[in-house]
Amino acid sequence: MGESSKTSGENGEKITEELLRLIGWSNLLKGVSVPCNNKSHNREQSHGNDFVFIYDNPLHDSRTDVVYVSSKNSKNGYPKGDQGVRTAFKKHLSELDEIVCCSKISGEISQKLQTFQGRRQKRHVGLLVWLHGDRKSLDRDIKPSLSKIQLDLSSNCPLYLVDMSRASFIKEAISHFKAIEQGKEYHFYYPKLGNVIASADERYGDILPIELIASDLIPIRFMLGEKPSLCLYAKQAFSEDSLKKLCSLAFDFADGWVEDIFIGLESYHPADDKQTKDSVLMAYRERKANIKVFCYKESVLDLMEC
Repeated sequence: MGESSKTSGENGEKITEELLRLIGWSNLLKGVSVPCNNKSHNREQSHGNDFVFIYDNPLHDSRTDVVYVSSKNSKNGYPKGDQGVRTAFKKHLSELDEIVCCSKISGEISQKLQTFQGRRQKRHVGLLVWLHGDRKSLDRDIKPSLSKIQLDLSSNCPLYLVDMSRASFIKEAISHFKAIEQGKEYHFYYPKLGNVIASADERYGDILPIELIASDLIPIRFMLGEKPSLCLYAKQAFSEDSLKKLCSLAFDFADGWVEDIFIGLESYHPADDKQTKDSVLMAYRERKANIKVFCYKESVLDLMEC
């Protein structure tokens, strides 16, 4: 039982590391141990960080984020019922909260920050990557089960969740783009959010900031010929309402610099949904942009869009 649990944990860490590399989180610090300085944590000596990632957040002009990543892997899938999911989630998140609470004031992390030489403001953040190994329920979204959960957290720091559904979205979206563009250079696009981007910063880069991970949107900037284009992947099914919102969002993101916009959805039927799609796009006919809608989950139906 212990060996099986260890293997499951190691598999989870491996998947987590590869997933983070897909979004540009490549310079990960692994296995950073920090002293526990809070008696209420019921820890004898220390907390172990699976990964720590430090980066200058491109959405905020004076902020460096320190992200403490906790990887969990449920070999046989998430608990079946909502209460079981909430109980397990609360345990995992409370553990992460304790890690963040002690890590943010530790000498080990302070030393890493001095070496990194980041921006004036530092923000400490927790990221729980909770995966599982049940192939039959890979797309199960557990976030609705967590809507009524009550937590007693002490770190006073933001905590984010990447569950299997969100992890699958990240993998599918980026893999899909790489496949259709066949090796072309691309960057994640940084919309004007938060404190606005500093004038010295590019509006695109190799790192996907944590706010976009949590938003279930992946905006990608790439060159189509000699012109920059925008591809917006969304963890949403096709509907008239979702397409309207994504078109408006894409134009806000594009900010007038793009003529070609691609919107990728979890579901879109080129025949059945065409009339609805055309009706929505008619409202944007005066905008100087070509909008193409597609499904990033591969199907033989994709040939209708070629």
